[in-house]
Amino acid sequence: MARPVLVLQHSEIDVPGVFGAVMDEAGIAWQACDPWQGEAFPPLEDYDAVLAMGGPQQTDEEHLHSWLATEKALLQDAVARGMPVLGVCLGCQLLADAHGGTVAALDEGEVGIIDFALTGEGRADPLFAGLPDAPLTMQWHLNAVTALPPGAVLLASSPACAIQAFRLGERAYGVQFHMEVDAALVRATEAFPGYVATLEREQGAGAFERMVAATACAEETLRANGSRLFRNFTGLMGAGRERRPAA
Repeated sequence: MARPVLVLQHSEIDVPGVFGAVMDEAGIAWQACDPWQGEAFPPLEDYDAVLAMGGPQQTDEEHLHSWLATEKALLQDAVARGMPVLGVCLGCQLLADAHGGTVAALDEGEVGIIDFALTGEGRADPLFAGLPDAPLTMQWHLNAVTALPPGAVLLASSPACAIQAFRLGERAYGVQFHMEVDAALVRATEAFPGYVATLEREQGAGAFERMVAATACAEETLRANGSRLFRNFTGLMGAGRERRPAA
């Protein structure tokens, strides 16, 4: 019997978005866990896959957010079990850090609607099947994975961020970009002034409205790319379920 996807959320706005819509349309159950609000992590035995979303925290801030260490251990456990895992932005960085990779500030952050380039391995990987070689997506990060975990495979890069995506094992992935984001999710950020203020401090006055406009302009492409990537991930979930021992 299929079990839900465990969705690890780290802020009010870092939610599944397009990915959630894909799951809902496909009849795939999912359950959110909000450790940043003090919620305990549930046992992995109850789930078929893990989706770790983005967030404002940094991977080395266990002294501020003790749950970060627990989440890294959970991600280690999920990969060791062979579960399908997808880490997005902070989730990508936590996945890498938990497995011996390095996370650090970039010389130049990426904020806005920006593409990236798939490597040869990325073009052949099932996660990116059916996507263009340089998919358009939302980027919003100043830090990134700067050294891959041992054994990880580089799948995508960009001029400012050499490690945009990687695979660890057969079904664990980290992606630095936000393919879950559409125009509605960007506009919803307006309800949280702190995020808007941070963006405009980094990008200048009017940066938020420019991002809303750019996202709306690219809406069709963003939703198509995000939907395709996550449908590909749900296919890997099926393969993982067949190989996974019963709990």
